[in-house]
Amino acid sequence: MRGAPADSYGPFMKALPNTWRFKMSVAGGVCLTTMGVAGLALGDRVPPLDSWILGHLYSRPETTPATIATLVSGVGSLLVLALLLAAASTLLWRRRAQGVRLLPRHGVLLAACLATVALQAAFQRSGPPVTAQDWTYPSGHVTILGALAFTALMVSMELTARWRTTVLAVGVTTLVAVSASRVTLGEHYLIDVVGAVLATVGVGLLAAAALNLRPRPATA
Repeated sequence: MRGAPADSYGPFMKALPNTWRFKMSVAGGVCLTTMGVAGLALGDRVPPLDSWILGHLYSRPETTPATIATLVSGVGSLLVLALLLAAASTLLWRRRAQGVRLLPRHGVLLAACLATVALQAAFQRSGPPVTAQDWTYPSGHVTILGALAFTALMVSMELTARWRTTVLAVGVTTLVAVSASRVTLGEHYLIDVVGAVLATVGVGLLAAAALNLRPRPATA
């Protein structure tokens, strides 16, 4: 195919976006299905691991671990929000026309991810007995954080490889740390934060596929 004309690659290049959209749709559907099946299967039952965590790792209010966990929860959310704003600003600065065209779609993506918090009303699953919240599956706090992180990652897909790596590393690390803090504070069971990640990523992938937000060749 060395001597093939450039036009001969046209069908392949046109099919590439559809391939990405199909893969993202399937992955998103798997995440959402897993989250839904887990929530329905558990009902009001508490998994043994969650019972063990509550009994051994729960930090009572006003203790040092609880103070640290609260700080991690708040700072982590602000950090990911700042990361999203920085990525969006960089896209507008470096690729003004493309940024103006794409950022509204990223806004729709963010709204779709945030909307998954409404699933709490669908499952109405009680959280740990030490929390004042009525429904905690999926975790609202982790849903918001996951929505910000996922949207920041999709924005970074329009930027350099360094941006992608940075956003992915910071987003995942912060998501894990904040999720752990919510569990330590007794605000959520582990299944709540895992369910929030699955729901947010699932809806995010489906929305990204619908909006045709896909990975593009990254520069150094």
